[in-house]
Amino acid sequence: MSLSFLSECKEKVFNRIDALLPDANKIASSMRYSALADSKCIRAGLIFASGNLNKEISNLALIDMAASIELMHTYSLIHDDLPSMDNDAMRRGQASNHIKFNEATAILTGDALQALAYENIVASPEITDSQKITSIKALADACGHEGMILGQQYDLDAEKNEYNDIKKIHELKTGKLIRVAMTMPHLGNEKQKNQLIVLDEVGRDLGLAFQIIDDVLEVSSDSTTLGKSNQSDLVNKKLTYVSAFGKQASIDQAHALSNACISKLESSFNNDEVAEMLALAKFMVERKS
Repeated sequence: MSLSFLSECKEKVFNRIDALLPDANKIASSMRYSALADSKCIRAGLIFASGNLNKEISNLALIDMAASIELMHTYSLIHDDLPSMDNDAMRRGQASNHIKFNEATAILTGDALQALAYENIVASPEITDSQKITSIKALADACGHEGMILGQQYDLDAEKNEYNDIKKIHELKTGKLIRVAMTMPHLGNEKQKNQLIVLDEVGRDLGLAFQIIDDVLEVSSDSTTLGKSNQSDLVNKKLTYVSAFGKQASIDQAHALSNACISKLESSFNNDEVAEMLALAKFMVERKS
């Protein structure tokens, strides 16, 4: 995959977020600061790549879905960086939101971004009512008390040796939102049931592979390259794939998951239609940041 695909996805999403968030007050400024910070927009890229398989959905609908996914992801990062969580001072190559503004504003900013993610889907004229209902439910399930937030709690518990299932932590904290990015363009359409099964399985495994590589990069890269602290896991005594299984075993596992996803996509779909998805599956485990 040429990086031009992700660049194009990012441009579309950032233009949409820019339009959604006029710089009208302190909260809006804080939201823009984090949501428009330089990022890879991989989750948005998965929305567009998966959306290529659905001939009944418009590009504008995909833009709104992708923008909402990225707004939700940004909220999670802001809260993840808070002093009461991972206490990280840098994110996406700039000061974390609570450092730039303050802790209270960062909490409110995360809350506001989460609300805007839902509002944007509901307000989209390009997304059908059926798609809106199923998309909001899927997003809420992925990010709620049995999804990303539970994963965050398990992550905190693991710091105290009160939880030790690293696979479950990653599947909930990171993987659930990546699964939704893969499936959202097909929700609410009865014709897409068979595709949804495959895409959900691929999203699950790619989400785990993605986070395993994040764990590897934390110990093998530097803060400038990563755009965030490369000492956070060590300082916070995090349970990671590397601490549990070692660096090389973690790399091998991530690549095995990615290769299995590629094989599943190639056997289930026309390769021309999933070309960007195949490339993303490779990129997610070969990336350097």
